[in-house]
Amino acid sequence: MARSRSFLFLTLLLASATGAAAEPVFVPAGEIRSGDLVALGREARVEGVLRGTIVTIGADVRIAGRVEKDVVALGGDVHLGPGSAVGGDVLALGGEVQASGPGPAPVGGRLLTVGALEAAFAAELKTSPLAVRPVRGLFLAFRLALLLAWLIVGLVLLRLAPRPLTGASALVPGRLTAVTAIGAAAVLSALLVSALLLLVLPATAGLFAVGLLVSALALAKAFGIAAVFVALGRSLTRTAARGSLLFGDPAALAVGLALLGGVSLVPVVGPLAWSIASLLGIGTALAAAVRPTSAAS
Repeated sequence: MARSRSFLFLTLLLASATGAAAEPVFVPAGEIRSGDLVALGREARVEGVLRGTIVTIGADVRIAGRVEKDVVALGGDVHLGPGSAVGGDVLALGGEVQASGPGPAPVGGRLLTVGALEAAFAAELKTSPLAVRPVRGLFLAFRLALLLAWLIVGLVLLRLAPRPLTGASALVPGRLTAVTAIGAAAVLSALLVSALLLLVLPATAGLFAVGLLVSALALAKAFGIAAVFVALGRSLTRTAARGSLLFGDPAALAVGLALLGGVSLVPVVGPLAWSIASLLGIGTALAAAVRPTSAAS
């Protein structure tokens, strides 16, 4: 069954770093286990009672007993068997929730799935949501709405922080490889830190900390990719006459976004281009943060 595996890369890193065995994390029938349970790249099965939250990354969750708090599967499915019960919420990010018992799913809280269209929000940090699958009208409209949101964010940043943004855009030409490498290193470091936080912190606190880290990366990308749009647009509109429609940084931002956004809609090539642009944006934001604007201008 095809599914979105947004956390596959993290799972591979964790498997290589920890050498974890492939055997599932298991709470057998008749056992009552306190605390939270985190499984990295391994399936989790609960046939007894877990008095806490269960989180899996890159693997499925199978419940045949009771989980008293939440069930979270990042990049996996949640299977609720006959006689199972979950006291809190059930979240499958990039997967599905399947209940094999009769009647409604035995979930005390909310039942949430984030896949297909919705998964593009989570995937937006690193890549374009379009791949080799056929482009559907609703999905294309969603992607265009995201590009419009990027335009609004860029214009707001130009309005509120024009000097930092234009100074950051000056870092892009001639430094593409170095700045992209900085962005890739930042994302890789964030993945490793996220894995560490989920290992050493309780599940709820770990997810909250990882959420803050992802939010910081998203903010860095928002600022940096706007600078990338400006830099790209400047290279295309440098001959525009003063007072013309294409003169100035707002026009450069729109032109750069239109070009890169158009490329992002192309299957295969688009996701790769948007991934590189995203890493370049994150790297640009980090490089600008440690370099005075006056030096970058």
